[in-house]
Amino acid sequence: MNSAVDWMKKLHNELEKIYREHKQQLFTCALAVTRCAARAEDAVHDAFCRLFRLKRGPKNLKVYVFRAVRNAAIDQLRRNPSPLKSRDEFIFDPNDGPREAMAKNEFREIVEKSLLNLNEHERETIVQHLYAGLTFREIAAVLKRREATVAAWYYRGLKKLRTQLEKDYEEGRIETEKNAVAKIRR
Repeated sequence: MNSAVDWMKKLHNELEKIYREHKQQLFTCALAVTRCAARAEDAVHDAFCRLFRLKRGPKNLKVYVFRAVRNAAIDQLRRNPSPLKSRDEFIFDPNDGPREAMAKNEFREIVEKSLLNLNEHERETIVQHLYAGLTFREIAAVLKRREATVAAWYYRGLKKLRTQLEKDYEEGRIETEKNAVAKIRR
C-alpha cells in the first residue's frame, strides 16, 4: 500500500512539474485545436483533472500530457461546436500588453489567416513544433502517427505559409518580406 501511495505522489509531482514547465505550450496546443482561449484553458484543466486520476504511469509522461490536452480540446469542440466569432485569440496569447500587441498585430493577422488555410494536420504540427517546442518524435507520439508523416506535414505546411507570406508581401499587405518570412522557421 505504501509503495502505491509513493508512486501516486511521484506521479503527481511529475505532472505538476510538466505543468509548470510547459503550461504555455500546453495552452497553445489546445488553442490550435479550439481556436478559443477560454476553451483552451478548459481543455488544459480537464486534461489535468483526468491525469491526476491515472492509475498507472505512461512510458513518456510529457507526450502523454500533450496528447491528453489535445484530446480534451477535441472534446471541447465536440461538446460545443459553435463557430468562432473572431480569430483574435487563435495561436497568439490574447493577453499581450499594448506595445507587444501593436507590434505583433499585422504579422499576427497574416499568420493566423495563413494557418487557418492549412489542413488540420499541418496546422497542429506547426503549432506544436514552433509554438509548443515539441520534437517531431513527440508530435508523432501525440498524434499517433509516424515521425516521417509528421515531418512531411510540417514542411508542407511551412511551404504553404511562406508562399502565402510572399504573396502578401507582393500585394503590399506586409511591410517587408524578409521580416515576415524570417519569423517562419525553416
